[in-house]
Amino acid sequence: MATKKDLKYYMNLNWSFTIEQETHKGKHYYIIRVNELPGVCTDAETVEEGMKEIQEAIEGAVRLYLKNKEPIPEPIKKEQFKGNIAYRTTSERHYHIAKAAKDMHKSISKTLDDLIDAGLDKIHVPIH
Repeated sequence: MATKKDLKYYMNLNWSFTIEQETHKGKHYYIIRVNELPGVCTDAETVEEGMKEIQEAIEGAVRLYLKNKEPIPEPIKKEQFKGNIAYRTTSERHYHIAKAAKDMHKSISKTLDDLIDAGLDKIHVPIH
């Protein structure tokens, strides 16, 4: 049975967020962005307040998408991914990764996971 993709459907999706702390004139606040909805963000003095406000921003964006009959980006589902990635690289990079893996007493796959996690963390992508 097909799910009706109405406002309620979209509001119940598992959206992902990027949260950054900023300081302006000595005052701390948080900027919260919806990763799947470009331009949808809010700022607040606390994360809790911001998470409440971002729901209103999501609702406004979804209503606008629906009104304009535009496709709405949806969060990807973890169940869609099996953990197998075909990755090709240069022989030089392969050598350096294998050397690092040996030095750290880890497999190449685990070494790649660690390197990717470190890179994702630097660009504020949640790893969980």
